[in-house]
Amino acid sequence: MKRTLTTVFALVLFLISTPRVPAPIVEPEEKAAPTPAPEQSEAPKRKHSPKSKTVSEEPSSAKIETRAKPTAAPALQGPARFAGTWSGKINSGVVGNIQIKLVISADARSVTDSSNYGGTTYATRLKGNTLEWHAGWLKEITWTLTPNPDGQTAAVTSKSVLGVVTSATFSRSRG
Repeated sequence: MKRTLTTVFALVLFLISTPRVPAPIVEPEEKAAPTPAPEQSEAPKRKHSPKSKTVSEEPSSAKIETRAKPTAAPALQGPARFAGTWSGKINSGVVGNIQIKLVISADARSVTDSSNYGGTTYATRLKGNTLEWHAGWLKEITWTLTPNPDGQTAAVTSKSVLGVVTSATFSRSRG
């Protein structure tokens, strides 16, 4: 009896003292900022007439051409910046990388996740530029989705109560 208790105690002590393996480091892809074409500069450009210039010619006779800046698509605001379908792969520990699809409601108050392991709908909460929800059997996993400035990608993280944190970049789908 004493030997069995000693063995069980030693086994429990061994399991408690086993170091945890850190989550893999996933660095987000760096995208180069687009450089404007030379013809899109902000300074006004002058068109010169084909005739040769004389010394007495005044600069006011030259035509000034201004080009309008290309307008970028307006960034989505409020719940709309989260709404839609986001897809990506995230590391889930011993299970490995899992392809996940997140469908966020138009008002950003709920998210439905789906993968090969099923799907569930969760209530969400807005925290600044981040959408947060709790998943798992006991709601022990905190998920976040933070859209990037491009509006087409987002940083997604998953953090368990055991301190295991994984992250990935998800992309917005058109559909």
